Amino acid sequence: MRSKKFRLGPQLFREAARPAFFDQVHVIFGGSGAVGGATALQLISLFEEASSKKPLTTEGSPRVVITARTKQELRQFTSILYRIQQRDHAGQPTALEHIGYRTARGVVVELNTLDIDPDIPELSGFSVAGEAARNEAIQKFLALEQLTLDSPLQDKFKLVESAIRERVGRPFTNFLRRYAAERGLPGDRTRFRSVVVAIPLATVASYKLKDLEVACSYLGIASQSSEMEELKTAYLRAIRDDLAHVADELADDVLAAHTTAVGGMYDEELDGTRTIRLGFAHSALDERLRDKQAFAEQLTKLYAERGIKMLITAAAIGIDSILVRKTPPLNSAIRQQLLAVKAHGHEVLSGSELNKIREMRVYAPVNLDLLDEPHQPVSFSHGRPLVLDYVLKSGENGFFTVANADALYRVMRVTSNSELGLLLARTAALGDDPINSWFVDNICYYTESDNSRQVFDLLNQPQLRTNQVSGLQPKALQDLGSAKHQGELHTLGLLILLHRLQTLNLEALPRNVDLKSFDPKTFFETHSQALSIEHVGGWDVAALSSMLVTLVTANTEAALAPLKHYYQTDPNRQEAIHRILREVMWATRAVPSLGTPILYEAERRRRVIAGYYAAPIDEVLTHRDSFAEHFRRNFGQPVGRNRDAYEKFIEFHIANFGFADIRPIAVLTTARSDAEAVAERVEVFRDESSFINALQRLEPYTYFTTSGLLALLVRLKGLARLAHGLDFGLGSANEFRTHFYHDEDGRPLLVPGIVEAFRMVSEGLEKNTGMERLDGHWGYYIAPSARVEEK
Repeated sequence: MRSKKFRLGPQLFREAARPAFFDQVHVIFGGSGAVGGATALQLISLFEEASSKKPLTTEGSPRVVITARTKQELRQFTSILYRIQQRDHAGQPTALEHIGYRTARGVVVELNTLDIDPDIPELSGFSVAGEAARNEAIQKFLALEQLTLDSPLQDKFKLVESAIRERVGRPFTNFLRRYAAERGLPGDRTRFRSVVVAIPLATVASYKLKDLEVACSYLGIASQSSEMEELKTAYLRAIRDDLAHVADELADDVLAAHTTAVGGMYDEELDGTRTIRLGFAHSALDERLRDKQAFAEQLTKLYAERGIKMLITAAAIGIDSILVRKTPPLNSAIRQQLLAVKAHGHEVLSGSELNKIREMRVYAPVNLDLLDEPHQPVSFSHGRPLVLDYVLKSGENGFFTVANADALYRVMRVTSNSELGLLLARTAALGDDPINSWFVDNICYYTESDNSRQVFDLLNQPQLRTNQVSGLQPKALQDLGSAKHQGELHTLGLLILLHRLQTLNLEALPRNVDLKSFDPKTFFETHSQALSIEHVGGWDVAALSSMLVTLVTANTEAALAPLKHYYQTDPNRQEAIHRILREVMWATRAVPSLGTPILYEAERRRRVIAGYYAAPIDEVLTHRDSFAEHFRRNFGQPVGRNRDAYEKFIEFHIANFGFADIRPIAVLTTARSDAEAVAERVEVFRDESSFINALQRLEPYTYFTTSGLLALLVRLKGLARLAHGLDFGLGSANEFRTHFYHDEDGRPLLVPGIVEAFRMVSEGLEKNTGMERLDGHWGYYIAPSARVEEK
């Protein structure tokens, strides 16, 4: 195989010289998302560049047809299109009635709503429905063939099989045929030039198959049975056949932006076994992730066999746009849980609050004993919107913070959505590379690339970098991250907030401050100090834990007095300080409100500050003993006779599943599941030396994780030593030490995204590229060398 790719620019202009080149219609299903939107924008840009030699006419304009699930998604894409047109051509698209827009240089962009939902209608949403709704859905489904739950198993199996074959439908074919009939195709064309599917089909399949599997369990078809496997295969073939028909009859090229379902984050051994290395996905806690990966591979094989070009995006997190001073929407799964518990009579949020909870809101939390609370209802009221300076939007991944994005880009070694979009657009408009094919046997496994530097350059813009080291901005949201990942980022955020509060220069407040124009958030951030990693070397873990407890348990501004004395005789200055401290208090409340409970220690008892939803147990809190009930239920054996094992079980969950643990201890666990959470795999330490000794006893490159302030300080001290190892005289041999940011005095700053990326590398969660050693080493310290014995 040749190593060079065909040069894009000359190829584009050679093709543009052909009279029929612009007579193209491209359809992008899911064209408002990260990769789909990038593909659309790159296609438009290619045609606009090509038209510089031959201006487009009204009759001879290429068309880019985009579908999205909702009008809101189309509006978001349109907003981006307008801004790019204004930037590149100092003009705006022209609206085309009932169709879409014509760009400044004549490319027609058509917008359509279309929800791709390949499932059996009666069983849609079955896995997340309540018991009553499930029973009703099953009865309706069986009634299609006059069956009942007591009917023979074979009859029920045949009903499901025929429903998959006949009723899953052909959404892609139906849309394209309808479009061709209503809008026609240009010139003498009888086929679309390309159809691009940017919808995450593996994700869709995993959720639909979950519905199917749960519904079948009601019919007596076991999840691990051969019948269930046969039905899953039939379903995957049904959605394959739709696109296969498009490739056979309706389009010159069909391309699918597919996924490995784990972003390439797995290791493969010589015997073919695989180990998932994805410690920051919600579904990494159960079998759903493995199922998604299996479905993704099956779909890849099924599609490629039928001539569909599969772009496997093994390393992609797109940043569609950045919201500025906005309140992001609440994760839909959490809202569904809130509605479900309300349907069962639990008024966790008042009626008015539940109506507002489509967006993220901050509430005063509850303070609970983790394991010893009465079975009493809890409720939350009088929340306020969570307005963030910057929120990154990423297609199906949802919304996340700058710190979250920074950490994930570093550890996943991702490419940019623009690069993936350009590959799809180039192939759609010009065909596969004529010298060195992108799609070998119809599969392009696209891994990380140097173009991710564009994303890092974006994240390194001064405003976004400052956002990471701010004290009042939360460091993680619910989307695109496991509870563990969120918990670690939020803990770092609390350290920054505490340090900024203690270094806040209140003397900078002007006398007779104008309270009408006073901005307490801006004053707090600009008159306090950023936290350096080396600063933690002087912290005493017990004192630090005590100060953090004061910070996170404060219910009034006065309760923060031990951390910052604030009395002023000037009433305006006093009021200004009150407002500053109120923002500090709400910043701490944002952490539990975003799903990360804060765990602390009081008289050797574990206490937890929690919001209405707790990500580590993935439950809405309905009662004060919700945590204890969850642990007892999952422990699976009587607690009384197994108290020591139960304690290890609890500590395993704390360390693995995402509490912001500010106890003055270190928990070390090598267990990955409840079954492995035995005494020798879960250890608790109260001094630094014994914890470090335990770290050094671990088998290199095996999985482990930690929690507690003592563990965090040990890790940060290790990072400080690495950061100070930066030596310009060594040039690129500095390797991962160049990741650290330093202030003007040369001190390495605690930047949560960078610190969290180093944690994941240290604990063996990084992506295996074969070159991963260049981005950090396993373990918190370089392992000591064995002593050389003289002979």
